[in-house]
Amino acid sequence: MRDNEPKVLNSLLLQEALLSKIQERIVALSQLTKVIDELLPSPLNKQYRVANYRQGVLVLEVSSASWLTRLRYEQSKLLSGIRKQILPSLSSIQYKINPDISSKHSKMINDTSKSVTITRVLSFQSATYLSALAESAPDKLKKQLIKLANHAK
Repeated sequence: MRDNEPKVLNSLLLQEALLSKIQERIVALSQLTKVIDELLPSPLNKQYRVANYRQGVLVLEVSSASWLTRLRYEQSKLLSGIRKQILPSLSSIQYKINPDISSKHSKMINDTSKSVTITRVLSFQSATYLSALAESAPDKLKKQLIKLANHAK
């Protein structure tokens, strides 16, 4: 029978062998992530995360089903590249969908975009088109179109 009783965190931290195994595992998975990043095209390498590697099976988490489909198109290239560079014993890749990956990626994009202000300017010609369109629009829409047309520079 397995020992599934909770353990005190201090007792786990004092076991140096366990910590070294965890550290080795982290280093191995981070090296695997670097190899996969190099093998995948640019937008796709931001939409996955290496979850685990056990018994010759690599487990990747993908942010959505559409990215999973794109990743499967790259699967043969990915398998052969990983086998050549780092894991010759790799037999297959399993995928799991984890939407948290995309939210973390979009949060990073939002954090970086806060420092950069993007100014969008409505051209005079577009304002003219909006004003012309407003003439034949219902009253509520007309007010909004005129208000939008007034933003032209």
